Amino acid sequence: MAIARILIIEDERQTVDELRDHLESYGYETEVALTAPVGVSVLEERKMDLVVIGEDVHETSGLDILSKLKELAPGLKAVLMTSQKSKRYQASLLKLGAQGVLTQPLDKPTSLKLIEGVLKGPVSAGKKRSRIHARKKTNINPRARAAARSKAKSGVKRSRKN
Repeated sequence: MAIARILIIEDERQTVDELRDHLESYGYETEVALTAPVGVSVLEERKMDLVVIGEDVHETSGLDILSKLKELAPGLKAVLMTSQKSKRYQASLLKLGAQGVLTQPLDKPTSLKLIEGVLKGPVSAGKKRSRIHARKKTNINPRARAAARSKAKSGVKRSRKN
């Protein structure tokens, strides 16, 4: 029996084959759709645990595909694939409903870890992030953070610069 059912919507055949083979080698059942309409029809016919969507599938935005799929299955977990390395862009994808972001070219161990994390995470209406991307980042360097902690422990009040 399969661990989970994953729908892959991507038009780049090499990426599809690589991801499908990798996931199936770990016991996942996969369905492949090379166009957005085929992906929608697969989801209408079968229950899926997760969908992996390419950034653009035959000139249809991955976010548009995600929006349509969320209408059909509101609790569906989704991972978007992108070639953009920008952390700001990836964060925007998470805010718009993806639970995880894979960067291309795909790194197999990282892809598997992210997909497993999303599958284990709570079902959401689209605002939850995968554990890999949920870490809070700050712009404070480690030395300044350590100094602030030691001042706080000693009872010295921190001042803020505007």
